[in-house]
This record gives sequence, C-alpha cells and structure tokens, in this order.
Amino acid sequence: MCVFGTAWCGLGAVEAPPLNEVLELLKTHQHTYSAEELNKLAVEGLLQRLGGLARFADMPETNSATASATVGVTNRLFDGKFGYVRISSIAPGTRAEVERILAGAGTNQTVKGWVLDLRFLSGRDFGAAAQIADAFIPAGKPLMDWGQGLFVSSEKPSDKEKLLPLTVLVNRQTRGAAEAIAAVLRGAGSALVIGGATAGEVARYEEFALSNGRKLRLAVAPVKGADGSFLAPTGVQPDIGVSVPEAEEQGWMEDPFGASGVVASAGGASGTNSVAKPRRRLTEADLVRARREGKSGTQGTNAVSTPAPVTPPVRVVRDPSLARALDLLKGLSVIRTQ
Repeated sequence: MCVFGTAWCGLGAVEAPPLNEVLELLKTHQHTYSAEELNKLAVEGLLQRLGGLARFADMPETNSATASATVGVTNRLFDGKFGYVRISSIAPGTRAEVERILAGAGTNQTVKGWVLDLRFLSGRDFGAAAQIADAFIPAGKPLMDWGQGLFVSSEKPSDKEKLLPLTVLVNRQTRGAAEAIAAVLRGAGSALVIGGATAGEVARYEEFALSNGRKLRLAVAPVKGADGSFLAPTGVQPDIGVSVPEAEEQGWMEDPFGASGVVASAGGASGTNSVAKPRRRLTEADLVRARREGKSGTQGTNAVSTPAPVTPPVRVVRDPSLARALDLLKGLSVIRTQ
C-alpha cells in the first residue's frame, strides 16, 4: 500500500511485473544497451516517475534559474496601501523578519491588505514554515503536523487578531515547505491562493547512502493538515488560476511593471495608454493676432501658452498573478470601507 495515499501512487490498475525480471530479460535479449546503460535508464526513469518523492541529494531542488539563494524577506508597497512580501528562504529566522514587516505596517496603518509571494520558493524546514504561516493566522487554530505533533497558532497582541486580507502567489516551482505555508494559510481561512498548482512535495525527507557514494533523498512520511489528512499530496490547487510560462514569470518577479509599464492614468492602476497631447508652440503670428483682438502681448502669451495640467504617470503592474492579487485586495478594500 502506498504510504502517501492513492493520489501519490498513480501506478494504475494493471499490476506491473517485477522490475528485476524485466531488467534481466532486457539484458539477455536486446543488444542496443549495455547492462550498465539499462541500469542507468531504469534508475533515471523510476526517479522521474516518482517526481518529488525521490531524488539524488546532489541534484538541485528546483529547475528554476532564478530560485533565490538569498536569505531574507523583501517587501514593498503597491498603490500606497497594499503590502507585498517575498520570501527568499524558509529558515528559523524568517518568521522574525516577516513579523517586523507586519508590525511596521501596523504602526503606520497604511496597509489595507497583503500579497505573500511564494513563487519559485522551496524548502524542507516545516517547523519554520509553520512559524511563517502562524504570523498571518489568529491564535488557537490547529495548522499542521510534520512529525512533531500538531502545531497550533500562537497568541498574538490584540491588534493582530484583526488580520488584513491576504493573497498568496504560487506556481509549479513552489515546493515542499513553501507549499505547506500556502496550504495552511488557505486551510485556516486566512488567504486566497493565486497562480499555478504547486509541485506536490509536502513530505518529510531522509537521505540514504548508496553503494556508489551518492545519497538518495526519499520522502519517508507525509506532512498532515489540521484534520489529520495528508497536506496537499498532489500540490496546492489555486483558488484563482493564472497560467504564465515559467521563464516569463521569472521576468515579472524581477520587474512586475515590465519595460513599458509607465502609462498615463486618470487615477488608479488601470490607466490607459493615451497621453496628453502637447500644446502648440507660441509663434510671432499668434502675438500679432492677439494684439489685433485687443489683448496685450503678455495676456496673449499667457492665454495661448499656459499648458493644461497633466496627470502624473503611474506604473501599471503587468505581472499577471500579482495584478490579480492586487485587484482582489482593492475590491475587498472597497467593500470593507462601505
């Protein structure tokens, strides 16, 4: 029986023959591949089929070229009232940095909602993941169990109980402990998840030494949710799906506005691409005409050359997932003020 449940097995209804039996037949009766090559193909195929459940320890956790190795948390403010937090590593100290950002926003009371960006983020520290999720969840809610007992959200100052609306951005490269954060926040009713389905690697891993000196990292036990069921065994499915090519999404994360993100606007982030036409330069003929009409030269100059006020340009967010999140937070902000 599959340790992680049928959703993690996926072998189908047809019983497979013993692997060694198939390998021996191939070694004996085909002449395209040597025994060593067949063994390599079998191992590679098996690990590929298992996906995130097993991989060599010296292989990268993610194929993302921009998965950040920087330790810490970055934050910014969009439209002057929506906070954005991007986590670059899941570690014991990450919770404190997130708390510092949340506390600063609470002091100036300008933030009306949060975006937590977990795209291209992986990790195996489920204890740190639980702590990060806890920062956004009211006290007393059971969250997850990664083999250390059921973790329950902690007590917080009274002003933290009125938590602001939260959206969480994920994609296929959101793995392991990062997936757990998204699943726990959604399960606790604290956030809506936006983006693409996550990798489906929410499990505890151990490493085992192999005869050739390499190590195999295996998922030995699933992480459980508040109700005791496996936490996102096939990945976190978003509440609002957004499909973006991986390479393109990497670019949006580096610059959510894009190269052509400045447009003229009548107010708000949904500005148009129209721009105010410049006034025609004042000529000598204009001055003569103004005098004939009984206006002074100065008056004529002022009447013709005074430019109309131009609305300062705003930068429009073009990152598809982030834009959806901000639109959602804006709508919730309007509803909360009515």
